[in-house]
Amino acid sequence: MSLFDQQTVTCPACEHSQVLEFALSLNAARRPDLRDAVLDGSYQRFACENCAAALRIEPRLTYLDIQRNQWYLVKPVQDVAHWSEFEVAAQVIFDEAYGEKAPAAARAVGAEMQVRVLFGWQALREKLLCHDAGLDDVTLELAKLVLVRAADELPLADNVELRFAGVEGDDLRFNWVSGETERPIETMLVPRKLYDDIAADPASWQKLRDQLLAGTFVDFNRLLVPETP
Repeated sequence: MSLFDQQTVTCPACEHSQVLEFALSLNAARRPDLRDAVLDGSYQRFACENCAAALRIEPRLTYLDIQRNQWYLVKPVQDVAHWSEFEVAAQVIFDEAYGEKAPAAARAVGAEMQVRVLFGWQALREKLLCHDAGLDDVTLELAKLVLVRAADELPLADNVELRFAGVEGDDLRFNWVSGETERPIETMLVPRKLYDDIAADPASWQKLRDQLLAGTFVDFNRLLVPETP
């Protein structure tokens, strides 16, 4: 089931406080409407009851979709520097629910699960789009590395992320997204051939693939963001 709680949120525009509902866990198989809301960007997005300014509660939840074999621990985007710490936390939670400490029936389900640690709504949305497009998330992260290394100029900043945003014909669409507003700053249409070439040449990419799969934070930022003790 999906579990919810409440917290008091202060509007950054007018400093009005109000109580809002947020998710502790989200079961997409039972609540496909919530999955849809993650995809369209409306989930946990509210308007201040005093000034109507937009508010969004950062994710602090587990995401489960048994039909698509997905189990994710999702944390706020600003926590990415602590990714190694959250990998440990995710493994503990998963082991209790579907891993080595779970009943046999749950372990059988967990054996097929893709387990990931994600940071921010855009990271969660990306994984859902990746699955829907039939793409391998590790290969997609390798494609991002190629794009970053090949570009002459990049909109790089601490609060800007490169995220897969869908398939358009023979192209893959990537957005540089503001972590603050979650809005695209710049869009790139990249030939699907880049992804296909990486997938077709596993030997050349094995070292980087192994680095990305060294834990459950499967994101090219794993190779770029130093671990914070």
